[in-house]
Amino acid sequence: MRHRIATIIITCLLSVPAFAMGYFQENKEVPKDSVKVDKKKKKPLPLEPAREIKFTTNESSWMSLEVSPDGKTIVFDLLGDLYTLPITGGKATPLTSGMSFDTHPRFSPDGKSVAYISDASGAENLWIITVADTAKEQVSKGKTNMLQSADWT
Repeated sequence: MRHRIATIIITCLLSVPAFAMGYFQENKEVPKDSVKVDKKKKKPLPLEPAREIKFTTNESSWMSLEVSPDGKTIVFDLLGDLYTLPITGGKATPLTSGMSFDTHPRFSPDGKSVAYISDASGAENLWIITVADTAKEQVSKGKTNMLQSADWT
């Protein structure tokens, strides 16, 4: 099943118009000797959490959700983690947690996996998680992506 990932459309790779980010400004030549390169190595992720915050809520805003193909489960993001919830209500079950910021979940057509955007690798990339055992797989390997969401086809 994981090898069918090629059928996923990464709609978000081109979803932010480049002109909105100022990429189509005048092309000005910069002398190579004037560009400074930071040669210090940056600390790789994951960073260690300094503290843990626990809370209970029954509402949220600015979140994404998706209903499973069988109509029995909702997957949603809340404050950078993914959760599943029976469509009839009840207690949410964490699908992801930790330091990474996971957003925009989308169920696979068979409902067994969820595609989502995460910065777990140090940059926003497309990931897939299996609902049954929460096994994660990184699909895209970008270092400067500005992803918005993903979809299956």
